[in-house]
Amino acid sequence: MRGADLINLLLPDEILDEVLRRVAVSGAKRDLDACALVCSRWRRHDRATRRSAKLAASGARADEVLRLVAERFPALVEVSVDERISVEAAAAGPSCAAARSRRRPMYDVSPSGRRRRMSRSSNFGAHMSPFPLDQPGSDNETERTCLTDVGLTSLARGCKGLEKLSLACYIGDPGLIAIGEGCKLLRNLNLRFVEGTSDEGLIGLIKNCGQSLVSLGVATCAWMTDASLHAVGSHCPNLEFLSLESDHIKNEGVVSVAKGCRLLKTLKLQCMGAGDEALDAIGLFCSFLESLSLNNFEKFTDRSLSSIAKGCKNLTDLILNDCHLLTDRSLEFVARSCKKLARLKINGCQNMETAALEHIGRWCPGLLELSLIYCPRIRDSAFLEVGRGCSLLRSLYLVDCSRISDDALCYIAQGCKNLTELSIRRGYEIGDKALISFAENCKSLRELTLQFCERVSDAGLTAIAEGCPLRKLNLCGCQLITDNGLTAIARGCPDLVYLDISVLRSIGDMALAEIGEGCSQLKDIALSHCPEVTDVGLGHLVRGCLPLQSCQMVYCRRVSSTGIATIVSGCPKLKKLLVEEWKLQETNEFFAPAYPLLPSYATVFLLLLEIPYPLQPKNIKLKHL
Repeated sequence: MRGADLINLLLPDEILDEVLRRVAVSGAKRDLDACALVCSRWRRHDRATRRSAKLAASGARADEVLRLVAERFPALVEVSVDERISVEAAAAGPSCAAARSRRRPMYDVSPSGRRRRMSRSSNFGAHMSPFPLDQPGSDNETERTCLTDVGLTSLARGCKGLEKLSLACYIGDPGLIAIGEGCKLLRNLNLRFVEGTSDEGLIGLIKNCGQSLVSLGVATCAWMTDASLHAVGSHCPNLEFLSLESDHIKNEGVVSVAKGCRLLKTLKLQCMGAGDEALDAIGLFCSFLESLSLNNFEKFTDRSLSSIAKGCKNLTDLILNDCHLLTDRSLEFVARSCKKLARLKINGCQNMETAALEHIGRWCPGLLELSLIYCPRIRDSAFLEVGRGCSLLRSLYLVDCSRISDDALCYIAQGCKNLTELSIRRGYEIGDKALISFAENCKSLRELTLQFCERVSDAGLTAIAEGCPLRKLNLCGCQLITDNGLTAIARGCPDLVYLDISVLRSIGDMALAEIGEGCSQLKDIALSHCPEVTDVGLGHLVRGCLPLQSCQMVYCRRVSSTGIATIVSGCPKLKKLLVEEWKLQETNEFFAPAYPLLPSYATVFLLLLEIPYPLQPKNIKLKHL
């Protein structure tokens, strides 16, 4: 019966609350917003049950936004406050901007108009959309860091049940102390670019809610010293996750954390002032440690990892970035003691040689992921041991490992037949022999990256197409690949969703036609620096790849504004387009008679508003030439 509200008459509050909860769990924020606009009752229930919000920290009304959010959404348990989001831009939102564009030209929308509409919004400030700020030096420079301790204090007083808080903004000590006093249930705290505070603020917060903290991350906060870590060690006995980036932290602070936080499971450290003494304490007191990441350490030696290996038998993840004093002995200690090791990443540890990886192959049969980045001393023989001992290996990443050739990868292919992801970048000694071996042995391979592997040709790619049903393929810079190789991929890998063929100078329209015909599930394609690709090839591509969401085609000299229009009009789900600015301007001129009053580049945006999944201006990147 028209006009009758049968749903609200029959739907009890408990069922409505469950409906809104399930919508929130699904992760579709716009669906939850739509529910809040059904009627006053649904809006009240949404305000009473909304659990997460992303808020603006930039703009003249940032404090007011936090105050109103705290008043209207008291059930919030997860809040992110980000300086990169401005109040004015977030209040407008992409969907609102699109609707306004249909009614009148874009040049008629003024900042004051946005502010008036924002003040009438029923969901004022809740879960802001991440619009970028003005660039430094613009007229709005003075508004970029307008959130103060007043706004954060309002949030602390209104959201007593807050459990997760992420701050990336300029605030002071009173704001952090207020959070500690008002949010006793806080479990996760992440501070990034919080430069207005000091040790006093963090200590005040920890003293009040340290007992409930389970996760703490502090990065790009130059003020942090050992004093804060002493407080963490004294008041956070239940801490399980800790991430620290600071140049002022010494051994004493890390030792305090190790002694007081003995339940630590994940530890990420970038503390150039700490050394062996700090990691000795971690190994001695943190026996539950499962994941350890050490970044840019200049003072600790093999002694440190020896202590970790002896005390942390449950270690499953180890990341070593730019730890220049470590040698093969370090990984020998870890491999012999930490039999549960599943993920290992070594980046820029130039003193590690072949023996280091041989120890891993002999003693770590449960290894699932291996990443080697700029390890110039590791040779092929190390992979013989990995292939023999690590049959469960699923992912292998090799970047700038200059002494690794086809033989090393053949050892992996023959021994690690469960491999699903292979990524090689700048593997100048790797060619078709390795790919043929993977095609014959690794039938589960789904993701393949071969960036600037200049010896790979159509023969290896054809073998992969016949043996491995790939979903993601990156061939950027593989100069020997031609249309024949991509034709084999298009016919052998129909489930492909990602393809990067940038810097392939021999690729032409025939390859794009085959991809359009054979890869109907393709969502992302990059074909920049492909001089033989033309508008004709793009036409064949879009006719078959309707799900296409992202396209990058910079420096394709034979692609004109007509090709860009073909992509835009032929891909209804397109969200990201990377092109040169002058080509976009030519496209605008093509459609100019229909929109004579619009500024440059706006015509394309308006045209896209008629697409079911409209491309927003923030997602179009212009390449200045």
